[in-house]
Amino acid sequence: MNSHKKIIVIGGPTASGKTSLSIQLAQALNCPILSADSRQFYKEMTIGTAKPTTEELSKAEHYFIGNKSIHEPFTVGDYEKEALALCTELFKNNDYLVVVGGSGLFIDALTIGLNEFPDIPESVKKSVQDAYDQRGLEYLKEKLKKADPEYYDIVDINNPVRLMRALTVTEHTGKTFSSFRNQQLTPRPFTSFYFALDWDREILYNRINIRVDLMLTEGLLEEVKNLYPHKNLVAMQTVGYQEFFEAMDGKISQQEAIDLIKRNSRRYAKRQMTWLRRESKYHLLKTDSAQVIQDAAKEILKIIE
Repeated sequence: MNSHKKIIVIGGPTASGKTSLSIQLAQALNCPILSADSRQFYKEMTIGTAKPTTEELSKAEHYFIGNKSIHEPFTVGDYEKEALALCTELFKNNDYLVVVGGSGLFIDALTIGLNEFPDIPESVKKSVQDAYDQRGLEYLKEKLKKADPEYYDIVDINNPVRLMRALTVTEHTGKTFSSFRNQQLTPRPFTSFYFALDWDREILYNRINIRVDLMLTEGLLEEVKNLYPHKNLVAMQTVGYQEFFEAMDGKISQQEAIDLIKRNSRRYAKRQMTWLRRESKYHLLKTDSAQVIQDAAKEILKIIE
């Protein structure tokens, strides 16, 4: 790889149209797409992760879509190594690659690199795990919000694994998890351009509600039922699945689960946009319709020339 090789990152909140925009760009540049959506890696999770459809996948070459099993641990560090190796191969025949996803951590792992974190003693991990088991997710959220507000603002707060990871680092070192993420990193042998679709909040929230309803008609509940025996796996700790698992455990009703999925998805989208608007490296593309997304593709092509 060399410096004239370019990665075009398409970020944005859930239901913002990232898939459509990334396909338009890939077709215009005749290049592949790499997913950086940590939920779309798993082949057993399709409807609830809003994977590209079969038709969409046929329009451009895609990687990291359904290439892993929920039974295979796949960390952000694993993604960094595999994605970099893949980029090396793909750049042999391409000057551009499109990277798309709502997970800022996975995007940064590829385009910037990961920081080195200290090894955490098992006793500390157990202490934090016990706190989660006994006091629940809300306790982890509040503790992280006080201990490391900077990381709290960007992490998926409905993912207990990531919350516990951050808290173990803080408890063991006395330093924030964020401080370890801000180290000097090795430059990448390619140039990255960052773009994000920026919707009016109310329009985006409506798109999210419609998407959840569509997932239900496509068979989300049946998908979740098939995954229920594996509900404690790390991959399952995500919006759209956990809420239905609670309903299946008799803790809430099915309608309450649906309402929670919509609410939690909206909250996650709000946090994603808050983070993106703070990230100076992202060029925000104001969006209010599918037509504007098409226009956004043209704008991006001009910028990266």
